[in-house]
Amino acid sequence: MSLTMSGLDVLQIAKVVVALLVTYVAARTLSKVLEKVFEKTPFPEQIERGIVRASKYVVYITGFFTIISLLGVDLTSLLVGLGAFSIAISFATSNIVQNFVSGILVIGDRAFMVGDRIRVQGFEGRVVKIGVRTTVIETAEGDMVFIPNSIFISNPVIRRPSKERGANHPTKT
Repeated sequence: MSLTMSGLDVLQIAKVVVALLVTYVAARTLSKVLEKVFEKTPFPEQIERGIVRASKYVVYITGFFTIISLLGVDLTSLLVGLGAFSIAISFATSNIVQNFVSGILVIGDRAFMVGDRIRVQGFEGRVVKIGVRTTVIETAEGDMVFIPNSIFISNPVIRRPSKERGANHPTKT
């Protein structure tokens, strides 16, 4: 039995409103929890904000599909299509994701810092910038070399700390 008012199913509308509220509260709660967790991590604020934003999008998208389902729309073919699309996207962006994750690990591991001299895969120079996808070093000749962060995860790195950091002897990481 459904309760209708002016041609609208009141129970269905109530379910949609509850789903909207639950989605909103879940997204806000997740954001607050992640912000608390990130207070204790060494990640740059830019990465933390990106992770929080992406997490909120996942909650909102899940809520959207829940609401569409509550409205009686069959999502089977849509979800199959999205699954195939996501597989194609994952293959297309695998290097970007690999460098992004490696960047987070490089930043979190602190194997080297801006100002240190490093040598990796034939490149040697002073670290100028450590980004999410690449690390920039300046060679003795003054050239800027942009190195994908995945190289630091899969290859030995020789580091000579800057004078501000202390020791002047090279260390392997």
